[in-house]
Amino acid sequence: MRLLGMLLALGLALAAPLEEARAHYQAGRMEAVLNALNPLLQGYDPPEEALLLAGFAQYRLGRFSEALFLFSRLVGTLKGGPEALYGFGLTLRALGDLEGARSALDWALRQGYRDAEAILQTLPPPPPPTPKARKDPPPVAAREGRFWVGGKPFPVRGVNLGVALPGRFPAEFPEEEALYRAWLELLSAMGANAVRTYTLLPPAFYRALLHHNLLHKDRPLYLFQGVWTELPEDEGYADWEGPFLEKFLLEGREVLDALHGNLRRPPRPGHAHGDYTADVSPWVLGLLVGREFEPYSVEAYDGRHPGRTYRGRFLEAAPGASPFAAYLAEVLDRLAAYEWEAYGTLRPMGFVNWPTLDPLFWKSEASFQEEYLLRRARGERVEPPRTGPLHEEDTVTLDPTHLRPVPGSPLGLFAAYHVYPYYPDFLVNEPDLAPRRYRNYLARLKAHHGEMPLLIAEFGLPTSRGIAHFHPEGLHHGGHPEEAQAEGVLALWRDIASLDLAGGIVFALMDEWFKKNWLFAPFEVPAERDPFWHNLLDPEENYGLLAATAQGGFRLDGKAEEWERVPFLLREEGRFLKAHADPEYLWLLYRGPLPLRLYLDTVPGGVPVAEGFGAEFYLEIGPEGGRLLIEAGYYPFQELDHGLPGTEYLSLRGPTRPKEGPFVPFLLEPNRRRTGRDGTDYPRVVYELGALRRGVDPEGARDPTADYALGEGGLLELRIPWGMLLIADPSRRLAWYAPEPTPIEGIGLLLEGAPPVRFSWPTWDEPPFALRLKPLYFRLRNLWRGAP
Repeated sequence: MRLLGMLLALGLALAAPLEEARAHYQAGRMEAVLNALNPLLQGYDPPEEALLLAGFAQYRLGRFSEALFLFSRLVGTLKGGPEALYGFGLTLRALGDLEGARSALDWALRQGYRDAEAILQTLPPPPPPTPKARKDPPPVAAREGRFWVGGKPFPVRGVNLGVALPGRFPAEFPEEEALYRAWLELLSAMGANAVRTYTLLPPAFYRALLHHNLLHKDRPLYLFQGVWTELPEDEGYADWEGPFLEKFLLEGREVLDALHGNLRRPPRPGHAHGDYTADVSPWVLGLLVGREFEPYSVEAYDGRHPGRTYRGRFLEAAPGASPFAAYLAEVLDRLAAYEWEAYGTLRPMGFVNWPTLDPLFWKSEASFQEEYLLRRARGERVEPPRTGPLHEEDTVTLDPTHLRPVPGSPLGLFAAYHVYPYYPDFLVNEPDLAPRRYRNYLARLKAHHGEMPLLIAEFGLPTSRGIAHFHPEGLHHGGHPEEAQAEGVLALWRDIASLDLAGGIVFALMDEWFKKNWLFAPFEVPAERDPFWHNLLDPEENYGLLAATAQGGFRLDGKAEEWERVPFLLREEGRFLKAHADPEYLWLLYRGPLPLRLYLDTVPGGVPVAEGFGAEFYLEIGPEGGRLLIEAGYYPFQELDHGLPGTEYLSLRGPTRPKEGPFVPFLLEPNRRRTGRDGTDYPRVVYELGALRRGVDPEGARDPTADYALGEGGLLELRIPWGMLLIADPSRRLAWYAPEPTPIEGIGLLLEGAPPVRFSWPTWDEPPFALRLKPLYFRLRNLWRGAP
């Protein structure tokens, strides 16, 4: 086999265990290969060569399940190149999955791996699509507070499949069946029993799911399939009814046809397309319609359609149901009728909901109008709420229990909520929820829904440096090292499981760079470039089981080895400075006296600290901590108040230009002051974004809350997320500026007592990225694999 020769020629991984494993492999001693590699395989992120050698050793020993997991780790993280795909294909063929093998070997061949061609020629032709026929309903149900499969309770342990790779928007789906297959193998090996999609994915995904489930008949992955919709007002429609309703239903019918392997969908923007021939309907546990509906859209519909109700063939809106609940009853009923008439089968159904629209009442969550009146009455200078749509958090209700099957209907319904511990504010502020706020909220939600199965369709914590909402029990919206993320998500899961809910679906498969959060989105411009760089400040980009990071990214450890090929920016007796850029950070390596004092010049203007050098940022770091300060005129916020002590708040000023000082702390206000319905004030939370923390990345993982590390001989390694320097788009070297972002040639750096230097970096349109499994994957694997 050419594996060993290729690896040796490339000179990969010269560590002693790998050298020993290579020698054993060449001699045909496969057990010895595995023994030599065992220390390397225990970590979160083993070397590619170790996984490759171990995968082929397990394959040659006939341990195909073990080989499948190892090759899935490589293919699912886009590592190992065509050699990993070849091993993946050989293993699937050995397990009897010829179509899965074909997809992996074909991808290997297209990457130039000629050995795959001979194997492909031995595979029989793909079977023709099976004729579509009416079916018996699948053995799945939703009743008595849980899901059922084959007459047995089925607690859902799921993962949400966001599949947008770096550099791609959400509708730019991967097309390789083998990639989806590797992801499914990894999730199944983790102990997940379900996955969820938000919209129709390409045919490759459904082929991968079919072949996975045919191979693993004893532990298939069940699917919660989404039927996505935009808001009608965002697409130029006047209402949810009429043409928009028909468009919504057409999307749902096409989804159902695809699930039954009976759809040819032509290309159209924002949608997957192709020939859907894989019938995965036996494993579709639920159809999940809609999205997190905006409260202003629901409220507007309710106002336009007072008294609307619905009774259909399979379900109805109960007395007291809101007009929009009745509307969703019609959508679900008509889709159920379509599947019944076309295919003779049904499955449980539900719609997406969230705490914003829950049917509970929270005294800490006043409406804009209530808050305005309370504050005005005590003498604050406040403006009335603006006219137009307002995003209220506890004024509009969408109650799943107001939908019910008609008598004799075989259709099962379930409630599905996206529930995170830090949002909305009442999950942070409501006194009666403390302590254990997340669990107590879920308990109240369960009590309201009674026998209706309650699925927590999203839950999770992000591994971002930035924090977009503080939680009194530490379950913040961001600010979690990867190992702390694992601890926190497991705690959330235990709350879900301890209440005997229908299950939970963790968010999400991978970090998605296109996403945005309200606190950091204003500084990510232009919006269409957001997927091309990774904002470590933005929590929404950092939820994944799979970390999506810069390719070849450094490990923060205070060591100089990774920097050997990086040229010096400044080198003089007693100190030096190097700089490096990637799609996530500006990296600096310094050796010299501490504290380090460094000025940074990013845009025109700034504090004149040297001739021709105006600084927008000042950095000071010592052994005990550090700070990154920003020039006051460039700071994007201003502190205002409502005329009374305790009413201060930070207001975004919009685009700014630097003046000539002074330097001030870079403060953010993730939790705004709120006034409850009873007049209780819940104070704001302000934190200093520019406060720098000393730490290191764990081996094979990352601690994004660590900013710098100290090494031997006065060595200091520092990484600064681009957003902290108000670099609006590092892929094009654009910086925050007024009236609009400005192109820059690079960043000026000035050490005290040294001449200024300038660092620049190449721009990019295809971000170099890497995938790896976070500690959360392994912690869930340890917990879920022993579950029923």
